[in-house]
Amino acid sequence: KLMSDRIAAVVVFLLAVYYGLAANRLESGFGSGTVAPKDFPLLLAGALAVFAICMFVRTDPEPRWPKLGQWANVVTVVASFALYAYLLVPLGFIAATSLETALVSQRFGGKLWQALVVGVLASLALYE
Repeated sequence: KLMSDRIAAVVVFLLAVYYGLAANRLESGFGSGTVAPKDFPLLLAGALAVFAICMFVRTDPEPRWPKLGQWANVVTVVASFALYAYLLVPLGFIAATSLETALVSQRFGGKLWQALVVGVLASLALYE
């Protein structure tokens, strides 16, 4: 049982390293200010790596993996993030983020109308 946590931790750590390397290739545009476009993704990659190390060191003695039926939600949410990346430019930040946040909120058990409200409010709050 402890091994499943450690395998998951290694996978998450490798994902963090890959994400960090990909983020490190981002370049700053002219006049991008004090925070470069790659700063937030690098911070996120670092946090993910720390989380993976903690998960590796401190395993759950009684891990509970999702049941087979629950994996549909996991796969849907993961696939939606990939789709979100592709829809960001054609739909724009507010529309794409509203749809993504609404989908994730709905997958976590929110009613459709609540998920849509959360999606729109979250995208407006995140928009600069």
